[in-house]
Amino acid sequence: MIAVTSPAAAAGHKKVYLLRGLTNVLSPGIDQLNEELQQRNIDVTIANHAFSDALGREAIEDCKSGKISSIVLVGHSLGASAAVSMAEQLQQAGLRVALIVTIDPVTKIVVPNNVRLERNYYLSNGVGVAAERGGHFRGTLQNVDMGKTDYGHVSLTTAPVIQNQAMHDILAANSNCR
Repeated sequence: MIAVTSPAAAAGHKKVYLLRGLTNVLSPGIDQLNEELQQRNIDVTIANHAFSDALGREAIEDCKSGKISSIVLVGHSLGASAAVSMAEQLQQAGLRVALIVTIDPVTKIVVPNNVRLERNYYLSNGVGVAAERGGHFRGTLQNVDMGKTDYGHVSLTTAPVIQNQAMHDILAANSNCR
């Protein structure tokens, strides 16, 4: 089983993809978001970053068929890079992403122009990197350097400021994927 998916709501709804980093136990904040989103009956799939290609194909099919209407991607560490890769896959299919939240990406990420809002939290004094705008990017990109905090690469995922803002952004995200 590659991913855990919550029960689907009615057709034409928001879908949230949560992508963990290298090992599934080192992204505890991703699991926290999953629990809160499920409590709110939001359709969510949580998976390891390694399955982003398959999830991207699923998102493309579900958006084109009208099963989902809005796509949100959230990732930590390598999951952050995987979220951006999914957005690129969606862009190639002519589809849009309402929101990407990246938490301490460990490789360079360039946000494609099909993304409406990218909020990137990173530790400049650690392994994290700032996100960059891709060519023709017209959305909103916010890099939030958490380097002056006591958080580490793993604990950053559970930072209340990140959890609260991510949940607010996810709930507010509603731009159409088509």
